[in-house]
Amino acid sequence: MLNPVVMKSDLLFSLRDTLRSETFVEVVTPTVRRADLGPGRRVPVDLDGGRFLRAMIGPALRVNMEHHRRVFEIGQCFRPEKPDELHAPEFQMLDLYAADENFEFLFALAERLVAPHIRYTPKRVSVAGHIRDVFGIDLRREPLGDLPAQMAAHLDMGTEVPFKTVLGRFVERELETQSTGAALFLTEYPIGGDEPCARLTPGTTAVLNRFEVLIDGLEVVHGYEDEPDRAAPARAEGSGISLDGGRRRGRRDP
Repeated sequence: MLNPVVMKSDLLFSLRDTLRSETFVEVVTPTVRRADLGPGRRVPVDLDGGRFLRAMIGPALRVNMEHHRRVFEIGQCFRPEKPDELHAPEFQMLDLYAADENFEFLFALAERLVAPHIRYTPKRVSVAGHIRDVFGIDLRREPLGDLPAQMAAHLDMGTEVPFKTVLGRFVERELETQSTGAALFLTEYPIGGDEPCARLTPGTTAVLNRFEVLIDGLEVVHGYEDEPDRAAPARAEGSGISLDGGRRRGRRDP
């Protein structure tokens, strides 16, 4: 039987070794933040100033790109939602950013980080391709149009439900189930989902340079290439991967 302590130690060593070989440097950012994002967005701590525990590492790491173009952190994060059998209240997450790299670099890096630790050969599945097969809408060439309404009806959800919620349910029901006993790289997400900063794939109408990795039904990696428009609000420089042990839908940690 594998020793879980040794297994985790070997995993952390492997992740750091791979990233250092790619000229990433490791940094440490604060766990306690001052910003209050509202009820249920962060875990409050009993410290002077009403501060909060971070739910993710995110932009606190990005600012270090001023000093180095490739950075990563493996740090503690604290889940604001109620824990369950798949989601611990406290967990470790790898977060990284690389400037001046394209989406394929990021995707290949995610595969190099994950592949040595799983027993499956990862397969790549296009969300946009599945949407085309189900609804006849090719988001590589067409806008969203009435896709939100069609998808809501397909799932027996009301048209008042936000599209990102509908899309999340669609991906969960139609595609995430394929990751049982497998490693699934989901790519070509449509616009309007959880990652508003992701770059529109060049040459497409409504597809993003964004991916997720699911293993045995668990989302373990989330990655995207930033929109290069520096005038757009909430854009960040570079490309990033987040890696943890459970689903994280619709949460960013400014």
